[in-house]
Amino acid sequence: MKKIFFSLFLLPLLASCEDKEQKAVDTLMEEIRQQYADGEDSACIRNIDTLRARHPKAAAARREALGIYQQASLRLAQNRLAKVDEALLAAQAKYKQLDSLVSAHKAEGIATEEEFTSHTLQRLLCDSLQTQFDVLCAEIRYIKKRQEMDKETIE
Repeated sequence: MKKIFFSLFLLPLLASCEDKEQKAVDTLMEEIRQQYADGEDSACIRNIDTLRARHPKAAAARREALGIYQQASLRLAQNRLAKVDEALLAAQAKYKQLDSLVSAHKAEGIATEEEFTSHTLQRLLCDSLQTQFDVLCAEIRYIKKRQEMDKETIE
């Protein structure tokens, strides 16, 4: 008798918890969709990470969030790539200018230590930016490949 009474008391309480859980998931998903639509990709990704951590059993929401996560990550990587590309082009132009100046001064025998140092540091900057550019290109290719694989899995 006690078990039946206890079960009848506990059942509505558990149902109430599930409703609160679903409302929290729905609210968070709406916020994620809005942030993605507004182009707030970093905030969107943070909220998706929160969804994954706090609601591990919300499979449908997590599946939808995965697609948004990939799109937001892709957009972030493309934006970073555009900035790195712009910086790389500027650094390469400056390096080319410095290179011709240092080469001319070196041929004349009047190149200074500061010119060589500046030339070397500019080359290092170009190499660093080129590495970032290559990594971002690889990241974008990976995200697109994952999206294709996920699309094939769904179909």
